[in-house]
Amino acid sequence: MKLASAIAATCLAFATGLLAADFDGDGVADDFAITRDAAGTLKKQGMIVVDPWKDASSSKSPNGLGFVVRLSRTAKSYLLHDSDFLGTPAWKERKPPVDMVAKIDPRYRAWKKQVPALKGDAIQLGTEAGIDILLYWDGKRWRVFWPAEDP
Repeated sequence: MKLASAIAATCLAFATGLLAADFDGDGVADDFAITRDAAGTLKKQGMIVVDPWKDASSSKSPNGLGFVVRLSRTAKSYLLHDSDFLGTPAWKERKPPVDMVAKIDPRYRAWKKQVPALKGDAIQLGTEAGIDILLYWDGKRWRVFWPAEDP
């Protein structure tokens, strides 16, 4: 049944442009979308701006590419952005290197070994260096995990 749900979510994603995954681990699909207009998306009421690439809060206004996630458990919508990371050629010049990693995905086990705080589905992001990183919800906040290995 879980496999059928994952396949249905994938088909829905291709049809609507939205991707669904369970980032908060509550068993209900959360919405995920990529926006090329982070500043415009920010104008939506109730949007929480987060830059999980930075340890301290950023005073930069979001611009360009970003991720929009609505968690079902908290019913909150987040605009995830980092103009430095998402402003590189890999993100601007072609289809963004984004992939969902669901709990039923074999890659999930490998990520979970490196990221014990991983509880729900996650977002795997490609980098300019060819190393995949992980964007995930730890139950309290959005975090980015950078593996310590070389490409």
